[in-house]
Amino acid sequence: MANCHDNPLRDKVVLTHKKLFVEDALSHVTVPACGGVSIFCGTTRNSSNGRRVVGLEYEAYGRMVLQELEGVVAEAARRDVRRVYIAHRLGYVKVSEISIIVAASAPHRADAISFVSRAVDLIKQKVPIWKKEWYEDGSVWIEN
Repeated sequence: MANCHDNPLRDKVVLTHKKLFVEDALSHVTVPACGGVSIFCGTTRNSSNGRRVVGLEYEAYGRMVLQELEGVVAEAARRDVRRVYIAHRLGYVKVSEISIIVAASAPHRADAISFVSRAVDLIKQKVPIWKKEWYEDGSVWIEN
């Protein structure tokens, strides 16, 4: 089951063990008053530091993460961003699957693009989500 904050008029924040889909983000942030939509999808890549990665595993303290993600969403209020969608996956994520989606819409593209870039940086810096890289021969927790 997903933990979720959803203000139907504006923002949605999701923390889930289920697969993430770009279409969910796009449908949430697309509104007639906005001509700019920006979406970032972070996926599991197949290598890291010369080792073959077979998957990632994410763990988090749900309530704390949702609170921190709400702080990231609050950044949108300081910009001309009308809708925000942030979703982060927990548990095991296979290579090429989506781990995180950050999407935003604004009347103009620059505001949407700028917000999404800043939001991804803030999430990596502030949100306590722990990541383990899984290799063919073992695993290791890594700094986000």
